[in-house]
Amino acid sequence: MIQNMFCVERSDGQETWVKEQCFKTEFKAFINARIQSLSTYGLYRVTYKGLGGPSEVLRLSNGKAVLTDEDHLIG
Repeated sequence: MIQNMFCVERSDGQETWVKEQCFKTEFKAFINARIQSLSTYGLYRVTYKGLGGPSEVLRLSNGKAVLTDEDHLIG
């Protein structure tokens, strides 16, 4: 059985990511990424690993969400 996981990854340069830790819930992954981002001033992201393959959920810098090129805001 493949289990869905939310993983926290740290930016290690130009689009290079290092996996730090994985969690069963998105909330726990978000809290961990936010704490790491606030304490190190680094860029972190939360990814989702499910049946359809990995996908990015959120990027954080200094504890705040960062928009990516794929984000399309309406309004």
